[in-house]
Amino acid sequence: MKSKSGGKISRKSSTGSSGPRLDGNPKQDSFHNKDGLSLKTYAWTVKNPVGVIIACHGMNSHVRLEYLRHNVEVVNNNKAILKDGDNYYIYKNSWIEEFNKNGYSFYGIDLQSHGQSEGWKGLRTHIRQFDDIVYDFIQYINRIHDMLCLANKKDNNASLHDNINNNNNILPFYIMGLSMGGNVVLRTLQILGKSKDNNNKLNIRGCIPLAGMISIDELATKPSYKYFYIPFAKFLGNFFPSLRLTPGLRFNMFPHMNDIIQFDKFKFKKHVTCKLGCELLNAINNLNNDMDYIPENTPILFAHSKKDSVCFYGGTLNFYNKLKCLKKELYTLDDMDHLLPMEPGNERVLKKILSWLDIHTPKQEEEQV
Repeated sequence: MKSKSGGKISRKSSTGSSGPRLDGNPKQDSFHNKDGLSLKTYAWTVKNPVGVIIACHGMNSHVRLEYLRHNVEVVNNNKAILKDGDNYYIYKNSWIEEFNKNGYSFYGIDLQSHGQSEGWKGLRTHIRQFDDIVYDFIQYINRIHDMLCLANKKDNNASLHDNINNNNNILPFYIMGLSMGGNVVLRTLQILGKSKDNNNKLNIRGCIPLAGMISIDELATKPSYKYFYIPFAKFLGNFFPSLRLTPGLRFNMFPHMNDIIQFDKFKFKKHVTCKLGCELLNAINNLNNDMDYIPENTPILFAHSKKDSVCFYGGTLNFYNKLKCLKKELYTLDDMDHLLPMEPGNERVLKKILSWLDIHTPKQEEEQV
């Protein structure tokens, strides 16, 4: 395989550090999707969990980068200094540790062509079509579901069939994603909403889009996007799919976040392909066109900042207002940008999510009724 700089998937170990791992020693696994791509997964589990959180991530990122802390020294808002790039992810005081402390097992997937997962045609940050990664995510949810059913079978006398078809025997699932991942989790509800049997089987009790990729109207005001990348996206995606022209993102509200992202060795340093860029636009259209397929009774917590520089807050607000969901909530922030699990102030977002989960997680007595 070509080197990482050549755009091909690079096989590297999770850490080259000789010291003890700081990432909480997740259970690492992988599975193959319908196209034969190997997708990397992680699990930070607890004993006797009250629920399961299944998370995905944003464009040109990965799970550990977004939901763990980082082995850096933040000098000031403009600068961070790398301490150990081979032991970069820190579990202590991270979102994942807090979810675990509150009784939730946390599962995460590196979406295809991101992190340590393989990509379409061997390329990084490249896909055939956006719904492929949504179906990968659904496949991952199914794998977790079936694994937990097998574990339940060992602990009781019920058959595997009874465990799989009885929601009282399975923990509540909550799906969460940042940015592009926010689109993925909402799109997951739509696709499962078209197949009600599968939706009921999986026992998804909530959805948490963080700074969801629902609208890019704010990004579209920038001249390079407005006059070139967006108008020509379909042409470039169809005729030059592997070309890398779409510019990367830089964050100005908290510039040290750019350092934290660049220090990460599993973050691809080049631009995404034109095909991925085109498919992101298609994903936004599909999400808005299929809004009615989202189940009315699935609780959804939207978290978004008015100052988001990537995914337009107004688009999320419009989507929220149109959505026919009986248990929806919009948590609006005024002093953050786009990377809600990573930026200063992320503790407030986490506190809100934990409070929301507490409300929507069935108590054991309710599960037994």
